[in-house]
Amino acid sequence: MIKKKEERKYVKQRGFIRLAIKDDYSFIRKLSSEVFSAFGDYGEIIPQWFVNSYIITVIYVKNGHPLGFAMLSVLSGEILAIAVIPKYQRNGIGSALLNHTQGLASKLGLNRVLLHTGKENDVAHYFFQNAGFKVLGTQEKYYPKGQTALIMSKGI
Repeated sequence: MIKKKEERKYVKQRGFIRLAIKDDYSFIRKLSSEVFSAFGDYGEIIPQWFVNSYIITVIYVKNGHPLGFAMLSVLSGEILAIAVIPKYQRNGIGSALLNHTQGLASKLGLNRVLLHTGKENDVAHYFFQNAGFKVLGTQEKYYPKGQTALIMSKGI
């Protein structure tokens, strides 16, 4: 009887966000490869960001499994990456990661966050716009495959 009760509790467990640890690297690398592939090979960029002491990486975990991550530069306040496993997208995980990184930036004394998103990536553009980000301009050939990025910012 106790076992079933514990199982129900586990299934209903809420997700949480924690700092990434070394063991999260393979998850981050694999998810980056999957969700950012349209923009180029992030095989070299993500590892550099992951080990950079000026970049905070957080992981969204539910039921013991990582479902997404975000990376924030503490120097510039730039959100470098937000990724969620595709089958779990549109369930609030991206929003939770975005809100968490904004909270971290605020605690660091930053008054705004910045990010880049693909100009042709309408889903991401809409997501960030709904979160209060405004387009500042564009940056040509920003991504490894040469696409243009929208530069977006939000005061916090």
